[in-house]
Amino acid sequence: MVLTAPMQVNAEEPQPQPQPKAAQQPQPKPQAKPQPQQARAEAPQPMPQDFVFEAEHPVIQLPFRAQIGNHTLTGHELSVTAAYVAIDGRLDPAWKGHREIVRLQFDFPGFSVVLLPEMVVVGSRHDGEMTLQFMDPAGAHLPQLRYILNTAIAGDFVSLGGMLSYTGPTQPKAARAAESSGGGKLRLRSVAVALLSMMLIVSAVGLMLSRATQSEELRPVFIERAGKEMRATTAGQVGYLNPAAKSGEVVFSVNANSGDVLNFKLPCDCEVIVTEGVFEGSTVLPFDSILSFFEPGVDVSVKTQISIEGLAKAMDGAQAYLDLSDGRTIPVSVVVTSATNAAADRGEPFVPVRLLPEDGVLNQDDIGKSARLRLSRSWFGGSIPKLLE
Repeated sequence: MVLTAPMQVNAEEPQPQPQPKAAQQPQPKPQAKPQPQQARAEAPQPMPQDFVFEAEHPVIQLPFRAQIGNHTLTGHELSVTAAYVAIDGRLDPAWKGHREIVRLQFDFPGFSVVLLPEMVVVGSRHDGEMTLQFMDPAGAHLPQLRYILNTAIAGDFVSLGGMLSYTGPTQPKAARAAESSGGGKLRLRSVAVALLSMMLIVSAVGLMLSRATQSEELRPVFIERAGKEMRATTAGQVGYLNPAAKSGEVVFSVNANSGDVLNFKLPCDCEVIVTEGVFEGSTVLPFDSILSFFEPGVDVSVKTQISIEGLAKAMDGAQAYLDLSDGRTIPVSVVVTSATNAAADRGEPFVPVRLLPEDGVLNQDDIGKSARLRLSRSWFGGSIPKLLE
């Protein structure tokens, strides 16, 4: 490329204008005026252009492009102090001493690095070449330039033209191996996330099905000794109570609100247990339990209070289960009594019922244990097997 002489003169230092070779004369440089010692210490001094020599820093063969004004030159050698670019023929003396911000561009596969240092034309080592020297070799461009030079020396770059080639041992292969290992870990993590998501979905579906098919009653279930109850037949006041009565004797009496006195006899020589809260003088309502009597032998009775909604489900065909505190689950039948009907007629939210298990499932050792009543219904009226039982 043929360089034309620069048409501008640098504002900091006068530049020679191109003249015919016969008329060109070297211009003496003006001498710097002496400054006081304190002023020289405070003001930064310009760095002389010949402060380094070519032998002090290695010159690396490195392709790059240097843009000086409107001229784009091809560079082939570079050091931390100077850059060497190719020109056509001899260097025009008018260029020597020219200072300008030079755009140095290094092209690598897939990316480019651009530096913008201030440089000065200091001459030429031989025809066809021009030497550009950094005005401030320790400027802001130095870390990037040093990294490029060190990497080029190590052979870690692969250039477009093949002038730089990779000569390192196995760094790219190690990178690919690391990438492959990272891909395996990524796949393993993806599989783990997918399995966890599937487990969460299955758990959510199971919870939804459980809520749709299962319901648990709030009131506890009590397993007691089986007996028979004697209840008040009218509203009034308990006037007499004898738990030690024998067969055929009056066990309690009720003074009715109508003025009548009703006496109740014990039908057998049985053990009598008075209902809690009942005593002589207490007020009772129809169907209130007064006492229970137990015939010889030990049988088990299961009683509880069930909600009106739960009673409707049980009457509609839902299967009832008794979940005992020891972990057993026993199927039971919900038995409605007269007390159940009376409580429902009064509009009570919970009504008493009896739970009837299969024969022999509960025994004397289960008396006093607590349990919960669970109602389960199947899909489509039992046309498919019951779920979550």
